[in-house]
Amino acid sequence: MRAQVRAWLSITLVMTLLVVPRAFAQEASEIEMLKQELKRLQERLQKLENAQRAPAPAVAAPAGPAATAPLGAAPNAPVGAVPVATQMQAPAQPGEREIQLEGRHPFELIGLPKPEVGGVRLGGFFVGSASYNSRLQMVPEFAGGAPALADPGHLNFRFDKFGLSASTVFAPWLSASAAIEVESHRDRHAHGFNPAFGCPGPGTCIEQFGSEDAETEINLDKFAITAVAPIGNGLAVSFGRFDVPFGIERHDEPLLLTATPSELFQFGRPQRMTGFQANYQVAPWLDVSAWAVNRWESETTHDPFDDNNRDKSFGGRIGFTPLAAGDQLLNFGIGAFWGPEQDDDTRNKRWVVDVDATWTPFSRLLLAAEAIYGQESGVSFRRRGIPYPQPAVEDQDVSWWAFYVLAHYDIVNWLGVSARYGFFDDRDGARTGVEQILQSFTITPVVHLSRLVPGLRPTGATYARTRHPIDWVDVKLEYRLNHSNKSVFSDARPGIPVTGASHESHQVQLQFVVNF
Repeated sequence: MRAQVRAWLSITLVMTLLVVPRAFAQEASEIEMLKQELKRLQERLQKLENAQRAPAPAVAAPAGPAATAPLGAAPNAPVGAVPVATQMQAPAQPGEREIQLEGRHPFELIGLPKPEVGGVRLGGFFVGSASYNSRLQMVPEFAGGAPALADPGHLNFRFDKFGLSASTVFAPWLSASAAIEVESHRDRHAHGFNPAFGCPGPGTCIEQFGSEDAETEINLDKFAITAVAPIGNGLAVSFGRFDVPFGIERHDEPLLLTATPSELFQFGRPQRMTGFQANYQVAPWLDVSAWAVNRWESETTHDPFDDNNRDKSFGGRIGFTPLAAGDQLLNFGIGAFWGPEQDDDTRNKRWVVDVDATWTPFSRLLLAAEAIYGQESGVSFRRRGIPYPQPAVEDQDVSWWAFYVLAHYDIVNWLGVSARYGFFDDRDGARTGVEQILQSFTITPVVHLSRLVPGLRPTGATYARTRHPIDWVDVKLEYRLNHSNKSVFSDARPGIPVTGASHESHQVQLQFVVNF
């Protein structure tokens, strides 16, 4: 019996010695497998968190109060509708979305804190330039004026603009922003001259430049208080002063891919507006905006934001985004602006229809275009003299149309180039003061200087309805050829009758744009 017990104990011991190590080995193997699976889950979680922090596909919404634009700039930027470059408006609306990128602010690189005080985010920009003009465009005073950054044949250094903005978010549904701008500008106007009769009289009329001095203005540039009502996908209603959300061009240099805007922007459409604006994202591919405002505001004529008659102007834009994947973004829209724009006159209306498109086929290339057609009734202005003699206009219906096409390509990360062609047919002379076809050819190499700073990321803002980032510091060298079918370009001194002029002018500008 003892022999059997001993045999059984021996067998049991041998089996235990064989099985237990295997069990421990199997358990260790399972533990290792669990560790590997946990590691994979952690990596997956990290990817999902990074994806949530990455910019959402731009949905091309109206460039509302919160779009990308710098300081007194317009839609399309962080901090409420301003390019990070000038972080200044309310939170970005769908369409021109804020892009959140992890990176260091320029202030942090030199040991200073981010520009934020008591929950209010500060930002801004400034612009300086060196300019040369062969001739200046002659624009009769009733049509505004042409920028005279330098006297004809002279090189001029300038401090053009300084802007400062503040914005804050009180809640996901409530935000506010404001911006001021200090701007130095000098416009030249053409005035009819005749010692005996003057241009209203029967004598010979000769145009001449006025002797306008440069002016430095402090401007209440942007303002918006925005509330999002819980209606459908969220109806954003804003009160303030905004950039008109047509096309890609804006009145501030940090929002331009060139140094100067097109003829369409300068003469053909309103640039800013003051009043109420509403934005609604119907679907990821469809957005709608509408507004009721005081008047048509233009930098060409330096219109104030206060109302000039007893009526209001109305408008809107419908935007479509059929493609928004990866680096690609395609957006196009149609908009309109309508209202009485003459002082103390609500009978005669001015209106425009605007069509625009932006396409980013891949990250380095951006294409944009805009076209406009406009009319106004009851227009009157003086006759024009030599070198473009034309009779006076009395209570006439006038029209105009224009377009531009623009392309920007980043050759390398820190160097890009913009090219633009502009066309403006002022068939009745109501917008430029002369019945003419005005064209321009512009080429602008752009050095993204801030991209050469190690550790400094982009601002986080993009140009309106695009995926192209706005940089902290850009240096632009622009050459622009202007051409008209009338003799409207002159190098005459102010107060000297212009008996002869040219069909062309050449402009060269070295421009420095800094955002903070």
